[in-house]
Amino acid sequence: MTDELLTSMREKALELRVEGRYKELIEHCDVLLEKGLKQQDHKAVLCAHIHHASAFYSVGAIEEAFLSVDAHLQYCSQYGDENEQLNGINILVILYDYNREYEKAKGALMRGIELGTRLKHWNMVSNAYSNYSHICACEKDYEGALENGLIGLEMAERYVPEVPILKFRVKLNIANAYVGLDDTSHAGPMVEQMLADPILSTYIRERAQCYDLYGRYLVKNNEFSSALEAFEVATNHATEIQDLLLLKEIQERRCDLCEILDDRQLGFVVQQEYIKVLKTLQEQELAKTALKLEVKHNVASIERNAKVDYLTRLFNRRHLEDVASNWLAQAAEEGRSVTCIALDLDNFKSINDTYGHLAGDEALREICTTCRKVLWKSDSTELLARYGGDELVFILNGETLDNAKERVNQLLAEIQKLRITFNEQPIPITVSIGMTDNANGAYSKFADVFYRADQALYQSKANGKNQVSAFESSVMQ
Repeated sequence: MTDELLTSMREKALELRVEGRYKELIEHCDVLLEKGLKQQDHKAVLCAHIHHASAFYSVGAIEEAFLSVDAHLQYCSQYGDENEQLNGINILVILYDYNREYEKAKGALMRGIELGTRLKHWNMVSNAYSNYSHICACEKDYEGALENGLIGLEMAERYVPEVPILKFRVKLNIANAYVGLDDTSHAGPMVEQMLADPILSTYIRERAQCYDLYGRYLVKNNEFSSALEAFEVATNHATEIQDLLLLKEIQERRCDLCEILDDRQLGFVVQQEYIKVLKTLQEQELAKTALKLEVKHNVASIERNAKVDYLTRLFNRRHLEDVASNWLAQAAEEGRSVTCIALDLDNFKSINDTYGHLAGDEALREICTTCRKVLWKSDSTELLARYGGDELVFILNGETLDNAKERVNQLLAEIQKLRITFNEQPIPITVSIGMTDNANGAYSKFADVFYRADQALYQSKANGKNQVSAFESSVMQ
């Protein structure tokens, strides 16, 4: 996989997100994530996680969106820069807002403002203050909404080159704050000026929001008939872009106005339209549920692939170290035994040189199959993984060294019986094994236990290979 191809895939992900093709985006990011993990391309992995989060949120799969944000932030802590951290914060705020976790949203926004200010990313800082204004309005804190909106506008003016839509979106929140404060002397002229802005010819969603805001301002002024007209225009634009949530809010306001105006005929029509929107939303929720089930399946597959070695289908080193570290830490607290077994193919380089690397791969897979059959008894207390190259590691949680010896000797005997051929050529296979334990909790770190098992493995090699040794250097036949 070339850097150019992964770069192209990242660009494609952004294109799908901008176009709102979320089902395709999820599938595309599945592939991007898998390939990025395999190639250890950190930018590709981070890109997949952040676009996954956006796509899951947009289809209503909030749980999966949170998982993707969490995965992004964790991966970012190891491999990302501050720009990636800022991306993660922005997505996180959207999810908090959706769940009405406003305090969490405000906390995340403050982190984003601090980071964006330090990086001088004034567009991101402006968005953060604008979102903070929105959160304040949701909490009916319109003074706070106005204060943060005005700061957001100041930050937007700092951004070079000028981006008109950045300022316009902040102004929507400022005008919303004025309406909430019943400050019609500021709200009216501001909204009317925004309605005359040529930018609305391009941004239909903002046009719908602007007419909705204008209708709310007119209601405050008791201009109910004019407000109804403004809401009707907002309805048409929201329908055009199929923003059902915005459409639902507008229709609710139209229903209220029809009651105030005592227009029963129009009220009946609006109620029918409102019911249709609710029905469409309900059907959409069913579609989202089906998609979420499919998404969960895909996510589970990706998570498994992220933990599994692609050649042997055993767990990989990262997963081994994570799980073993937890087991050893718990065992240290409880004084429980954990056994570590390290296994290495004898003369593996010679096999590759003589028969070719495909033959070496086949031999390694056969050994892994035998290990699974003989050693692996329980997923909850045992873990078999490929540590690297031709070295395998087996961890037994709660098993003593003496009890494990019998199983290891049985494994050695089974491997000695193997008759492996590649292109009709027999390949001689033996293994050397080293084993140790955590001394009933004395060793709580994987690196310490693995080092001892690895030393025992090299003792087996030094003693002639095709045998098992414990850390104490006593050879078992």
